[in-house]
Amino acid sequence: MALRPLRNATISFGLVSIPVRFYTATKSEDIHFNLLHESCGTRVNRKWWCPHHEKIVEADELVRGYAISKNKYVTFTDEEIEALESDDNRALEITEFLSLEQIDPVFFEKAYFLGPAPGGGKTYKLLSSAMKKQGKVALARWVSSHREHLVILRPFENGLVLHTMYYADEVRDFGAMEVESGAANEKEVKLAEMLINELTEKKFNPLQYKDDYRERLIDRIRAKSQGKAITSETPEEEDRGGEVIDIMEALRRSLGGSGTRRTPAKRTAAKPAARRRTTKTAAKSRSTAAHKRRRAS
Repeated sequence: MALRPLRNATISFGLVSIPVRFYTATKSEDIHFNLLHESCGTRVNRKWWCPHHEKIVEADELVRGYAISKNKYVTFTDEEIEALESDDNRALEITEFLSLEQIDPVFFEKAYFLGPAPGGGKTYKLLSSAMKKQGKVALARWVSSHREHLVILRPFENGLVLHTMYYADEVRDFGAMEVESGAANEKEVKLAEMLINELTEKKFNPLQYKDDYRERLIDRIRAKSQGKAITSETPEEEDRGGEVIDIMEALRRSLGGSGTRRTPAKRTAAKPAARRRTTKTAAKSRSTAAHKRRRAS
């Protein structure tokens, strides 16, 4: 099925302008449930309740408000918001070109395909081909949906794809987390590198991955719709018994090693038995010595 354009825009850099169209590049396949009234099975509706007038208000009675203090707002109508998004600042204004490796994926938000609008095919192809040959992406600014977006344009297949991005102040500080410290020794690092090399593929193939949970859920939905009884099958979790993981042993087993080393848990479990044997042996020796002394006397 052909993709339908979402909106029009213009890519501008220098004196060059390229009319383009936005297309949704991704889609969610998540299973969504509706909320129903349990007693009758009717889908419930969301309503906006005004506690001041104690009544439900309609959508056309709503305005946007920004809180400047408690219970005090600055309000805006849709027309006032739209006026801020003039045609002049809706252009995808390229500010610089750079290598994609310079941008961490944590900044990526959403993806859109960009296709040429009527009259922009030649310059669109010229830009995408030049960027692909140079191995560059374009950083641009774009005003839409009541905000100014930071976006990346990059070559994709035979054209361009656009990624909206988070600003630096929207990405939380990693250092704010409490991260347990720990150091790996050189042997552990080498084994980890061997495992990484063993699992490394030359090219990413997204077709080999699928959402198994979604497929199980669809099967349950299909079975329920056909009136089949559903039984809960909760897998029993393996009791690890507080076992402490030996990193070296885990890495060796991952690499298909012999696994002859004993884990710390097994060594710890063996100590009480060894102490019992030692205690019994010592007690028996003391008893034998005492018996010999009595016979000697």
